[in-house]
Amino acid sequence: MGLSGTIDSSVYKGLRDVLQRHPVVTTVSYEPDSLVKKFLRAQIDPDRVIPPTGPEQPRLDVEWRFTQNEQFYRIHYADPNTGFNCGWHRDEDHPELGPVHFQYEKPDAESSQHERSNFEKKVPTEILWTALDQLFERRIPDLVSET
Repeated sequence: MGLSGTIDSSVYKGLRDVLQRHPVVTTVSYEPDSLVKKFLRAQIDPDRVIPPTGPEQPRLDVEWRFTQNEQFYRIHYADPNTGFNCGWHRDEDHPELGPVHFQYEKPDAESSQHERSNFEKKVPTEILWTALDQLFERRIPDLVSET
């Protein structure tokens, strides 16, 4: 992680609330701590992920930055049990894919995969809620079950 730009504490408070209300999330913390809020880390219940994983808890890191009128973010899931990770990034790493891309990496793959993505919503909390629904209802089940 490591986006440039400024953090808005009120945005992080809203994002934390969204994470705390999601049924797969067990705990949410500011990282590295509540004074220096670089990003949010949510611990995920491994039994609530489809397909179930474990014994270690997967994590979801959420980072949000603002520069003038633009927002940049990373919503990234990582499973220490399987090595699978994926997420949405709005950054300048893959300009050929547009402002937002979804990327995933399977443990047996030689490299990560990237695809163009977009969110209709513009408000950070609405983007996060949409991403969580897509992540746990469609993306993880589809990508992890592919052989």
